[in-house]
Amino acid sequence: MTERLAPDAEKLAALRAALPATGAGIYLDTATRGPLPAETAAAMREAEDWELRVGRATEGREDDVEQRAAEARAVLAAALGGDPAEIALMPGLEVALGSAAWAPDWKAGDRALTVTAAGRETFAVLAAIRQRAGVELDLIDTADAGSLTAAITPRTRLVVLPHVSPQSGERLPIEAICAAVRPSGAWIVVDASCSAGVIPISAQELGADFLAVAGDRWLLAPEGTACLWVGRRALAETSSPITTESAFETLDGPISRHWPDAGRFEAAALPRTALLGLARSVGWLEMYVGLPWALPRGERLAHGLLRTLAATDGVELLTPVDSAAGIATFRLANWRASEAAEELGRRVFAILRPLPELDALRASIAWFNSDEELVRFSGAVAELAGHTPESIPRRPSLTVLGNG
Repeated sequence: MTERLAPDAEKLAALRAALPATGAGIYLDTATRGPLPAETAAAMREAEDWELRVGRATEGREDDVEQRAAEARAVLAAALGGDPAEIALMPGLEVALGSAAWAPDWKAGDRALTVTAAGRETFAVLAAIRQRAGVELDLIDTADAGSLTAAITPRTRLVVLPHVSPQSGERLPIEAICAAVRPSGAWIVVDASCSAGVIPISAQELGADFLAVAGDRWLLAPEGTACLWVGRRALAETSSPITTESAFETLDGPISRHWPDAGRFEAAALPRTALLGLARSVGWLEMYVGLPWALPRGERLAHGLLRTLAATDGVELLTPVDSAAGIATFRLANWRASEAAEELGRRVFAILRPLPELDALRASIAWFNSDEELVRFSGAVAELAGHTPESIPRRPSLTVLGNG
């Protein structure tokens, strides 16, 4: 007779079955891209098949797209603790950050400030602003309120920060930073791609002007999806699409589109299937998985793994345990990160990310990971830490026999 699973284990088993990629290995790379729910993939495939059969110019298609957009804004607002009117849908994180970063009326010699813990998308956007508008970039290592306010000058117009560092997994004290930066008048943009779906977020209480979120990480949405939460100040003080205003100039001056909500920041539309997938994934996460269940579970798993790694000989943990959120970044003595990642993949089918810039491994933990997986993973890490690439016992290779 088969023993019945406990309710929590039974729920986890059902949810993992709905995320087929979790069966391919120990999925520890959600900070790069999360697994796609089967329900999302099926909905997108159905929409693509329909368009293949009947075309993409059918009657009612535009109404359907707008309905899907409204659904996406609603579920994203619920996930971020905002209002649907504050949500702009974006074709990717870099576009979302770029839309926010053009909020200041830039003049040559103005300054933007960020931290070394920011993601590559932040640096790409700021590099473009520096090149196009003659803006100077200030970069600091320490991401605390005192260091940031000390680095602000009278010409600082923009501060861009990660909520959680995509490299170290450190959670920045965003509320305190925003409160300290606010008197300077600088616009504040927060990249919440490594916190949305990981920790509870209330966008309206953080104190930032903008919150940018990649959809394809812990929100489990398709690639190329993102959103931008737009705060009250930005809604009140901007009246045209800030990324494309110059494209709308006429002999009578710039055309101003006075949209009352965050839609004015949507400089490019999401493809219909991506929009459908975004709404379906976030809706599935909220209504079927349940964030009140998922977030505490993910936090427990992440902190358990962090504590285990911190106590393992030969492991150098780079993530501060007390301010961690969903990511464990660490080094193994005598191992290059790329070699260790390959070996962990062979031994326990671990899917994680080597960070060449730190020569470290990044494991990103989510609610769909199991305790048993993380025990196997940490055991394999300890095994590697006790050896070198030359001394570790090799696993036997699988021999595939032919039919002859």
